Amino acid sequence: MKTHLLVHETVQTSAMDCGPAALKSLFESFGIHISYGRLREACQTDVDGTSIDTLEQVANQLGLEAEQIMLPPDHVLFSPAHALPAIAVVRLPNALTHFILVWNHLGTFVQVMDPAVGRRLLTARSFLNSLYLHTFPVTAASWREWAGTDEFIQPLESRLEQLGIATTSRARCIEQALSKSEWYPLAALDAAIRMVNGIVSSGGLKRGNCTESVVETFWKQALEQGYANSGISTPYWFVRPAPPDDQGQEQLYLHGALLLRVRYKTTELKSAGQTDAADTAKSLSPELAATLAERPTTPGLELFKLLAADGIFTPLGVSISLILSAGVVVIEALLFWLLINSRLTTGLVAQNSNLYALTFAVVTLVLIIDWQSTSYLLRLGHKIETRLRWAFMYKIPRLGDRYFRSRLSSDMAERSHSIYRIHYFSEVAGKILFSIFEALFTTVGMLWVSPGHVLPILLAGFFAVSLPLFAFPLLAEQDLRVRVHVGALSRFYLDALLGLVTLRAHRAERAVRREQETVLREWQRAATGNLNVLVAFQAVQITLVLSCLAWLLVSVLSENVATTSILLLTYWGLRLPVVGREIMRYFQHYLSHRNLMLRLLEPLGAPESGDPVAAMGTTPKHAQSSSLPQGTAISMENVHVKAAGHTVLSGISLEIEPASQVAIIGPSGAGKSSLVALLLGWHQPAEGMVSVDGTPLDAAKLEQLRKETVWVDPAVQLWNKSLAENLRYGSKVEQTERLAWAIEQAELLSVIEQLPDGLNSSLGESGALVSGGEGQRVRLARGMLRSGVRLVILDEPFRGLAREQRRTLLAKARQLWQGATLICITHDVRETCDLDRVYVMEGGQIVEQGCPSALLEQPTSRFKAMLDAEQTVQQELWSGSFWRRWYMQQGHLQEMEHTIANE
Repeated sequence: MKTHLLVHETVQTSAMDCGPAALKSLFESFGIHISYGRLREACQTDVDGTSIDTLEQVANQLGLEAEQIMLPPDHVLFSPAHALPAIAVVRLPNALTHFILVWNHLGTFVQVMDPAVGRRLLTARSFLNSLYLHTFPVTAASWREWAGTDEFIQPLESRLEQLGIATTSRARCIEQALSKSEWYPLAALDAAIRMVNGIVSSGGLKRGNCTESVVETFWKQALEQGYANSGISTPYWFVRPAPPDDQGQEQLYLHGALLLRVRYKTTELKSAGQTDAADTAKSLSPELAATLAERPTTPGLELFKLLAADGIFTPLGVSISLILSAGVVVIEALLFWLLINSRLTTGLVAQNSNLYALTFAVVTLVLIIDWQSTSYLLRLGHKIETRLRWAFMYKIPRLGDRYFRSRLSSDMAERSHSIYRIHYFSEVAGKILFSIFEALFTTVGMLWVSPGHVLPILLAGFFAVSLPLFAFPLLAEQDLRVRVHVGALSRFYLDALLGLVTLRAHRAERAVRREQETVLREWQRAATGNLNVLVAFQAVQITLVLSCLAWLLVSVLSENVATTSILLLTYWGLRLPVVGREIMRYFQHYLSHRNLMLRLLEPLGAPESGDPVAAMGTTPKHAQSSSLPQGTAISMENVHVKAAGHTVLSGISLEIEPASQVAIIGPSGAGKSSLVALLLGWHQPAEGMVSVDGTPLDAAKLEQLRKETVWVDPAVQLWNKSLAENLRYGSKVEQTERLAWAIEQAELLSVIEQLPDGLNSSLGESGALVSGGEGQRVRLARGMLRSGVRLVILDEPFRGLAREQRRTLLAKARQLWQGATLICITHDVRETCDLDRVYVMEGGQIVEQGCPSALLEQPTSRFKAMLDAEQTVQQELWSGSFWRRWYMQQGHLQEMEHTIANE
């Protein structure tokens, strides 16, 4: 099995990503590529990335053999226990648990990959102190059976050997413990050994014969006195007595570190270390199969593809001009050397004048080439940035909802904002090319001046050019870590701006600041580490180049070489470390652009919601049939939906006839909104089938359905634009009469009268300048303006409105869309009595369905029970005389008489 000495680094962008990040690092360290982005999406749907049980299942499914184990803390780093590599559960300073990947044990250090920080070398003591110790009940018989295997006995024997106990004594102790069928002798021997080992480690005892008698004394005392009076401290007991279970079986408390140990690969790697995704994906869910199917991105190659997008000739011409410019710079020094040499040897004015003229012409040529190449590079940078911005504008609307649910909005905003940095990539690439060829030409010039000293000159040129290539992996990793932390920091800025009022109201500024300081500290550590690595490589580079130069000059000075040649060699030699430092500096800028491109390619390369909507604006084949009814026919057959590994819908089966008006009711969290989310494309069935008009709801059908759907929900976005623009959004209504009609139907006239500029008044960000009820009426009016409607989804459409107004608006909506299929989700059970059919949901299942009138006639009906409970609350609670009622209208508060209000 091919593994890497250094663990692969994957840094999380949110606190919920430590599981997927640890899995990504684990697989990459074993040489198996999986997509981190697709894995995060799978953890938002099929699997729960915060559960160690799920991590075990996913690791086994994707090609590794993993198992959960519990060990005493001091056995985690003990070689005979064979516990590493493993994903461990640690406790953070804020008492929360966290996954880290423990890769190997190097002397007194442990190499771990902490998703919150990156790769780290921890001392064994600090690592063991951070482990989360879990207590888990097991039957005594099960533990005794496991404890009798080599997995427990071998570490036990190795501990005895470390204490300096003879082989015969070790065998005798273990044989005596194994001869008993009870759990206690083995557990007591293990506790005694661990306690004596702790005493020896602290300097209280010396290894040797004395430790044998101490172990036997503690062990015999524990056997004779029992657990309570054993004399062995509680932390040294791996198992402890527990109350019996429900069947009366003896139980133990297992207390130790919880690990997910990875043994070996279960599938052979193919095609140079990559798993054949086609073979493995057959038994996987589509989300997990996508983690193997997605190929690794090559940001450097993509950047150079962008450079050559307009054809190869422009970049090739710029490259040639840069190479010529580098060569001319070396020729400049050679001309100055000729000037000095001719001045000292001949002193002829005419010959010197020709050299002066030639030098002036060369300098002028350099300036012209530099001006042309720089202007070309700047134009290329503008084109690259423009192409990326267009790519983002095209891609973002086509990404599925699950993509955004698995990413931080602030991280996505930071990525799109950082596109402007790509503008400088072409200039950086040009500088690298220029500096490399300048170093090469300088080396060639030095060889021409001093052909007898090939080795020091070639070594100096080699170190100047090649050392950045050796630094590439480490510098790239350090820079990517900094960029990920920058993306994580942006979350705090966005959260602080969005939740400013709430933070101040709850005095949560300090808590948010403390969390930000944690990430800020890691960013500072990463940035400092990145700078330290860069400076260290630069120091090594300069030292090696100058050492070669010193070797060259000492050799030259010992020979009969002209002074002017020595001066030229010295100039070129001193120029090499400067050029090498420039190569290293620009190479680091290239790595910064490469890592930025890597973060940009992740959303650009993500799969779209279904097939790419290249046919946007064209009519899918489903819509070409003129026989479709005005309303939409909806069918669901045994549909199951999962989110973050949890089942939110189970066994959903229903048939909704075209043009029918149905209601979905149930308590909060019953799955009502999740059910209609299937029709909106927010969820996809893990099992079962959703059909619309007799056709499976695929990507093309969903695109058509969305054009024919009205969705009114408090989650529907209100834009920071005028009321008129918000109403027209999503429709092509330009007639004033149609707009006025929708305003009247949605009862928005009173709202317009209160706005300072009427229809031209801005509603604020997310409709912040209007109330919740007013915002709902804006959303309803927007839906009323849509044409060609076949499906209407009303999800709590009138939240924040008075009961009578809710009843009136629902009646208008039913009248307007009487030919369409209408689905109404509401907590007002009484308002659903007039609908064609009602579905009652509880716990993600449809527990009852039917005609409301028929359900009311059934004494055991859940619908009838909910309606009776609602009426009881209304009559006995809300209508009670013990309430004082206040009425708010147009900013004025007045008390109402009890007989006035019935809410």
